[in-house]
Amino acid sequence: MKRVTVVVVLVIAYAWWDTGVAPFTSLSYSLIAVPSIVAVALYASRGAFARHRTDITNYYRSRTRHVSLSSIAPWLVVLLGAATLEVVGLALGGQSTSVPTLSTTVDHLLERHWERCVLYTAWLLMGAGPLWRLWRRQQKIRA
Repeated sequence: MKRVTVVVVLVIAYAWWDTGVAPFTSLSYSLIAVPSIVAVALYASRGAFARHRTDITNYYRSRTRHVSLSSIAPWLVVLLGAATLEVVGLALGGQSTSVPTLSTTVDHLLERHWERCVLYTAWLLMGAGPLWRLWRRQQKIRA
């Protein structure tokens, strides 16, 4: 538990630092790339990219076995609705006060440094989720 706490604190500190850097600079692009490179390296170290890894293949197949069009239909409706609102808002010049677009909503969420940090931390943790599950799965197999 102590290790998890240290990792979460480091992730938050990294997110705070990265969201304080001026956007669209070499440093900001590099800092965004670091978590992606780390994730790919961790996947590779866990053998997730190895051919003929039936345990990993079976794990992901079992997670998606019961997925069907009807089970994802609600998410498709939400996605279609969001895309429609975005298109209508942009067709109105992007400045409509009556039709909120995803981009204007996100713009409001990115105004303050702490808000950017929260969103960036959530992005990092969502990206770490599959790695965490893969690691836990491999620990169970070894035990």
